[in-house]
Amino acid sequence: MFFPTNVLITIIFTILSVFLYDVCAQSQLHQPFRGPPLNILTRLIIFIQLHFFLTVPEFTEFWCRLYGDTVGVWMNGEYTIITCDAELVQQILDGINSKNFIMCMGNDHGLKELGMYQNVIVWNNDVSKWTLQKHIFQALNAHHKASMTTIEKTRQEINRIKISVLKNNVLTVDILNVIRHITLAIILEVSLGIQLDSNKSQYLIDCILDYFKAWKFFLMKPRFMWPLFPLQFFHHRKSILKFREEIQSIISILDPQSTIFLRQLHKNNLTDEEIQSILEMVLASTDSVSVSLYYTILFLTENKKIVNQLMDSSDDSFLDAVLQESMRIALLNRCQKWFEIPLKFDPQRFIQNESSISLSVPMGHGPISCVGQHIAMVEMKTILFEFFKEFIFTRMDETRPIIDTKTRWDIVQRPIIKEVLNLLPRKKIVFIGAQSVGKTTLANFIKSHMNGIMISETARIIMKELNLNTNTMKILRNDPDKTFEFQATSIKVQCEKEDEIEHEFAILDRCALDSIVYAQKFCKKRWRELLDMKETNKCIERYRQKDRYIIFLIEPQKECLEADGTRSIPTNYEEWISFSDSFKMALKEFNIEFNIINVLDINQRYSIVKNALFAHNI
Repeated sequence: MFFPTNVLITIIFTILSVFLYDVCAQSQLHQPFRGPPLNILTRLIIFIQLHFFLTVPEFTEFWCRLYGDTVGVWMNGEYTIITCDAELVQQILDGINSKNFIMCMGNDHGLKELGMYQNVIVWNNDVSKWTLQKHIFQALNAHHKASMTTIEKTRQEINRIKISVLKNNVLTVDILNVIRHITLAIILEVSLGIQLDSNKSQYLIDCILDYFKAWKFFLMKPRFMWPLFPLQFFHHRKSILKFREEIQSIISILDPQSTIFLRQLHKNNLTDEEIQSILEMVLASTDSVSVSLYYTILFLTENKKIVNQLMDSSDDSFLDAVLQESMRIALLNRCQKWFEIPLKFDPQRFIQNESSISLSVPMGHGPISCVGQHIAMVEMKTILFEFFKEFIFTRMDETRPIIDTKTRWDIVQRPIIKEVLNLLPRKKIVFIGAQSVGKTTLANFIKSHMNGIMISETARIIMKELNLNTNTMKILRNDPDKTFEFQATSIKVQCEKEDEIEHEFAILDRCALDSIVYAQKFCKKRWRELLDMKETNKCIERYRQKDRYIIFLIEPQKECLEADGTRSIPTNYEEWISFSDSFKMALKEFNIEFNIINVLDINQRYSIVKNALFAHNI
């Protein structure tokens, strides 16, 4: 026990000695803003808060709660202004004095460790260099190229998700890591003209994450604290070196003429160090985009109506508003003074109130805005739409609101606990076929495994409402006009049910085709009148959309030929087969693609359905 106690005493003595030296040297500092007194005790409290207990946003919220929206504190050896005032932030970014805010956050020693001292894209004390490098970044903003590449890379990852589901039989996804792969692949191709395989991409992603951890250490901890954390110090130095080596490895294979961005980069007489720094920022920025998009998806899991509105939207304005709202909900913008009901996720605030846009500036504004914000928005909008067009995401733990999610937000935003999401395909499974082939049994089996919405057989519902049974149905079928009325009613009810599940994952054990086939059988020539109904045509058009509806025709199996007390069943196997043939003819006549299930085993049937459901494009 003696040695560890000595070490602890030495560490405490060192911290206090250096800290006291620092604060005594600045004891006569003028305090222009409201805030805690700049005495030794308060500075010690702030020091402990900032380096051992609170993140920067939590630290800011704590002192602003005590002293107002803008507070002056002693932070990391300097008098520092912290604020929760959205209007002040706007003035700093784009006001008449914005040109005075050009320094990168952090101490000079930390910036030198990171290779960022007066050498970063922005906040580099050199406005002319800043302007030049922002101009270079405009080459990334070719909207069509960025959009098409984003669609391609997103669909590739969607295919990988589907392959993983089929291979591992697990309907979950590490959505943040998937997004990181997509954003990295986009930037590599658009800016550098290269592609990496999945393993190499994952290694580079890990390098980027470690690089940001090094940022936090060297920019947030004063230099005198570094020796107190020797393991962290050398680990973070190694992380910086590893990331730089990866950048050098990438530079060695680049063709300087392969992209507009590279041509701009090499024609402006930048030093090797400046090019290295720019490429570091280009690659590292992919993680900021990924985390922002990750939180957007989490918020949307709680807001099904907004997702449906997003799917129905005919332009980008609502999509823009959704992203702006997800980036707004930071501690700075959770004040009733600036935003009405600030904790509510409400994209409409950015459509109905233009002042909300100017107050929420997550990517900065004006001359010191994020240099990559345009391509970032293209990426996020495209990825978000492609994901929600294909999947329905739900959280494993829905009891804890997203707004309460703990986030580390010192240098960049990071979830403390990364959530793995459940996913379901945004499709409808439709089972058709003759009576007693096991449609409802299979539908219930799939519902129990995938938790989809079950649309029960509408014919049964109508029969119960009309107090019909097997015997009355036999009598009804001898009357073509009444049979026609029954099938027409069935189609109307079916269409209404399908309207209700437009954006859901649902399993249907009947569709409008059933009514058409049975009308062909029992209504003679009148069945074609069903094709004049708007509901019939609406349903048929739906079934043609193979990206939304997957049709399965279940072939008759003799073992299933038994009465259920509700429906009449074919009198013989040949008659049964004839119903199945009629379905095939109808499907072909209406140009509807379909899958055939010709096995009896329930697990084999489920496997056929799942393979079709998660089919992917190679």
